[in-house]
Amino acid sequence: MNWHPSIIGNFFLVTTLFAVIVAYRASRRIFPGKDFLVLFIGSAAVWTLTSALEWYSVEAETKAFWSQLSYIGIVNVSPAWLCYSLVYCGYPQLLTQRNLLLLWIIPAVTLALALTNSWHGLNWPAYYMVEHPLGNYMFYEHGPSFWVLTVYCYIVNITYSVLMVRQSRRLYASFRMQSLILFFTVSLPWIGNILYNARIVTVIDLTPAAFTVTGALLLWNMQQFRLFDITPIAREQLFAEFRQIAIVLDAQQRVVDMNPFALNSFSFARSPIGKPVGEVFPFWPQLLSFLRADNIAELELKLEHQGEPEWYLVSRTPLTKQRGSASGTLLICRNITMQKQRDDEREMLIAELQEALASVKTLGGLLPICASCKKIRDDEGYWSQVEQYIAKHTDAKFTHGICPDCGKKALEEYYRAKQQKVTS
Repeated sequence: MNWHPSIIGNFFLVTTLFAVIVAYRASRRIFPGKDFLVLFIGSAAVWTLTSALEWYSVEAETKAFWSQLSYIGIVNVSPAWLCYSLVYCGYPQLLTQRNLLLLWIIPAVTLALALTNSWHGLNWPAYYMVEHPLGNYMFYEHGPSFWVLTVYCYIVNITYSVLMVRQSRRLYASFRMQSLILFFTVSLPWIGNILYNARIVTVIDLTPAAFTVTGALLLWNMQQFRLFDITPIAREQLFAEFRQIAIVLDAQQRVVDMNPFALNSFSFARSPIGKPVGEVFPFWPQLLSFLRADNIAELELKLEHQGEPEWYLVSRTPLTKQRGSASGTLLICRNITMQKQRDDEREMLIAELQEALASVKTLGGLLPICASCKKIRDDEGYWSQVEQYIAKHTDAKFTHGICPDCGKKALEEYYRAKQQKVTS
């Protein structure tokens, strides 16, 4: 193999360096879909490296050889990015083993046809070298397998582009920028690819060239916005399944997100995202007063909802940007109506018990009592019958009867007195 210097080859080599750095940085982090994203960036690195080696090569057959090897990266870029987009946008359940196998059938077949093109010419029926001031380059006539892969890649690219656009509309304001940057960076190579396949640009395939910008933007995005630290799929799943009312406001007190539980709780037919909080909750003036009181972090608020009073424990958490400036507020509203009802019932029961206890008179201490007649002396020195004393100092009432012992004694005295009367 003979080599010669090439400006375009150097350009592609720098592109490869960017892609390798981004792939390494991504592999060192933990986030959903990491393996697919690393595969995407690694495939881009293979594509740009083989493009650089093609430009450095002198002979036509050597250039064609590197072009064949470039398909190791080319066929994996689109499906790998689609898989990452599905995870990122909340559809990881679609990535079953069967679906992954189906997704990679066309790329695998195309790779095999590209590597064995000299036997059948289905990928490139013909190719030849063209002289150019920037360096000699290869012009390839495209065969059936090339166009099948091209259509497949465009379908996949449109699919993940739609996913990313839809996702960007559902995210926080900060996450929306994250998704739009991702969409923009991955769109650049396909713009270059369209220009190349349409023969608008023939000297250089702008697809791997666009990866220079893609790699740089991804690397910058990782550093500036901490791209992979929090992924929307984690936030989406948490927010959607959260069983309390969660409302996100921006710095201008506009609603930027609201979880499904909140939408159902307030019977909102449409999402109020983008509207001022005062316009969304005109029926809850206490909430608006709470938001204006910056020194209160948590408060119990009453809401007349559908004719029934409801109580909510509302807490707020300030949201800040990376540099510490305020970006909004997270409101969590927990329905405590049942708890308030139980508290009210407990307070009523306590009040009733206290009232009952207040009406009860009790006796205590030492009571002076006569050992013979059983009269009790009061605090004023008067002697009273036991029942009189107790009735005076308590709410007890007496019903008079006679015990068995006294009844027996009374009968004995009665018959004794009667017998004495008869004998006399």
